[in-house]
Amino acid sequence: EPLGNYNVVFMGMGEPLGNYNVVFMGMGEPLGNYNNVMQAVRRMNSEIGIGARHITISTVGLAPRIRRLAQEGLQVKLAISLHAANDRERSAIMPVNRRFPVEELLSACRDYVEATGRRVSFEWALIAGQNDTPEMAHELGRLLRGMLCHVNLIPLNPTKGFDGRPSAPADVKGFIAVLGQHG
Repeated sequence: EPLGNYNVVFMGMGEPLGNYNVVFMGMGEPLGNYNNVMQAVRRMNSEIGIGARHITISTVGLAPRIRRLAQEGLQVKLAISLHAANDRERSAIMPVNRRFPVEELLSACRDYVEATGRRVSFEWALIAGQNDTPEMAHELGRLLRGMLCHVNLIPLNPTKGFDGRPSAPADVKGFIAVLGQHG
């Protein structure tokens, strides 16, 4: 299905298919559909010519599958929806954390970095008063210290059924400044 979606979108544009970046996300948990996603990644690479480094797999953090991905020999990018630096906060917004707590997830990410030499991106949707505080920035900085990684701060898009609000610009700047102190 992912390969078909890619072909449908770009065939109609008349553009060369191999000149784009692909992100597996928003269609269910990619690592929950591991075999099909790996097949699509390999086919995009071999049949369309998309370099593996132009393919990102975004996951909520299925630690065993991250370790398995690390052994695939693919140079894909890995993005983790983290959004909180401790189990209490992360479990409140991401139930998957109860199954794969932060420590286990980060261990799998470190294994991925060690096996692939690729940096991991951590996605962090800033939620006003919840995960945008200087304290949380310090906690995140300590959690990721020494890891080859990048933190992608994302403005929160309000949605029905979730009471969170986007962070104020001053809070975003403060979060960035504090996180920057950790490298």
